[in-house]
Amino acid sequence: MASSTRRGSRLAVIGKSLVVGLALAWAGSATADTDVPPPDEGMGWERFSVLYSPEVELSDTSLGPALQSALRGNGVQNFGLESSMQTGWLARYHAQLDYTYGYGFSGVRFEPLGFGWAFPIVRNREMRLEIEPLFSAADFLFLFSKDAANNANVTFLLSTGVEVQLNLTVGPFYVYASPLGLELRYLEVTTGSLGAITTGMDPFFRFRLGVGIQY
Repeated sequence: MASSTRRGSRLAVIGKSLVVGLALAWAGSATADTDVPPPDEGMGWERFSVLYSPEVELSDTSLGPALQSALRGNGVQNFGLESSMQTGWLARYHAQLDYTYGYGFSGVRFEPLGFGWAFPIVRNREMRLEIEPLFSAADFLFLFSKDAANNANVTFLLSTGVEVQLNLTVGPFYVYASPLGLELRYLEVTTGSLGAITTGMDPFFRFRLGVGIQY
């Protein structure tokens, strides 16, 4: 009788140990599932690139007084730097700073609010190919312009843009091109004696080409 009792106690202890072990294993697997690393782990979270971004003017119906003095047919050429950061499984944040030559004038362009969603076509630890729709909420362009009386002034333009970008990453190297892009300028403010505030909707076709590193 005593041996049966001891055997029963041992079985109970073994049973409890199995239950505890299974519970711990399940908890560990659940934790592992919630801690799955993002797809970019092992290839870097951030990207830094140099870029060239021309724009082709599709309409000039709402250009203000300062820019009306520029030669017709002048587009906008941007040469700059871009930094982007992964903020989720697909989401990326973009910021861009450019030297700009636009409408026949030099200036500076700043895009602090760019948001993209990079959908993978091919993704592994050696390379990545993505298609990324991008939205830039506010693009700020400052041009050092001249008015009709040849007086120096500053023209500020505000715009919003959308584009579709193709990204290729091989190891730490990163290249991209966005053949489809649209920029809409809707506010122009010019300083000086002939300064003015002009609103409208000036559309531009925009293309971007860049090369950089991922780290």
